[in-house]
Amino acid sequence: MAWVVKSWEASPQPNANGEFVRITGRQEGIISWLMSLVGIDPTVSITVTKKNFRFESRTFWGHIRRTIPVSRISEIQDGFQRPWLAPIIFGLIGLLIFLFMFPLLFDGEVLSAFGCVFLAIIFFGIAYLIYRLNRYFVIGVFGFGGTLVGATFKPSFIEGQKIDADAAERVGVIIQALVDLKT
Repeated sequence: MAWVVKSWEASPQPNANGEFVRITGRQEGIISWLMSLVGIDPTVSITVTKKNFRFESRTFWGHIRRTIPVSRISEIQDGFQRPWLAPIIFGLIGLLIFLFMFPLLFDGEVLSAFGCVFLAIIFFGIAYLIYRLNRYFVIGVFGFGGTLVGATFKPSFIEGQKIDADAAERVGVIIQALVDLKT
């Protein structure tokens, strides 16, 4: 499940609380955003200090915190993914609609053929927007136990959090630098 970014702070210098990284996410959707305004939304957060990597999950049913000492991190995972299935499906539908235009042209139905071209352009545009705007950022670490601790985030248009692939990479670089200092 991807979490929508509510706040994203990552710096090679610690903030006033000693945090190098502080990422908070909420469930996606308008209802979740409205619930977040009154403070009753499920959230996840990742916090990295000089000593610890902390992952917290708060839901309606409880609270879980996992802490891995930076010195016990064996692998760091950061990066981004783009959706591929939905853009392909919308693109293929657009292509089929576009190809359906040719029999209409041969039958002399020019207005219907232009309608098919317009509809195909809409489907191609939807495919492009899904691919371009839907990207997911993965941040996590593996402790010596071999279990991944982290989350998948996506930018938030409502909160105005425009996170790019470089931001996820910076988080990985910061964590790696802290691990290197401990080894």
